[in-house]
Amino acid sequence: MANKRNIRINNINIRNSLSPAVRSEKSAKIAEQLEALEIFKDAEHVLFYYANETEVNTLPLIEKWSKKKNIYLPKIVKKNEFRALPFEGIKNFKKGAYNIPEPVYDGEDKFEDKLDLIIVPGVAFDTHGNRIGMGKGFYDRYLEHLHKAPKVALAYQEQVLDQLPKDPYDEPVDIIITDKNIYYI
Repeated sequence: MANKRNIRINNINIRNSLSPAVRSEKSAKIAEQLEALEIFKDAEHVLFYYANETEVNTLPLIEKWSKKKNIYLPKIVKKNEFRALPFEGIKNFKKGAYNIPEPVYDGEDKFEDKLDLIIVPGVAFDTHGNRIGMGKGFYDRYLEHLHKAPKVALAYQEQVLDQLPKDPYDEPVDIIITDKNIYYI
């Protein structure tokens, strides 16, 4: 089995090779499938990620559902740690670490206990719910304490492999939604 670094590089290259039109079409299909899930329909407090570069685009979902649900996005607060902060409109963003837009929020409130659905990014996934992210461990550290909220990954079908290497600290997801399939773990 290939190591995580090689899988990461390969899958980023695969993702980058998809044309913007194909990524947009696939992102729209993935969004439709997410919206059709009962756990999404029932969720009131949803943590999304802000898509970076060639990830599945979440911005249309964020903007659409922020009128009906409480939407949160990550803000990096320490070297390898983020907090979920409320989305209060696209105008209330500033570029954060890794050039990813983050919500501007000055309050001390903690929103983690409210989350009832977490949308997770990644570079590679397998049919057992394992994921490989960008290698910084942000989501693994974040998810290790949040076991009540279902974790749903959004990915292009090309990002799903049969099996990934897994370390003890890796946090799996519960569902993977692609443009072709929904994998229930």
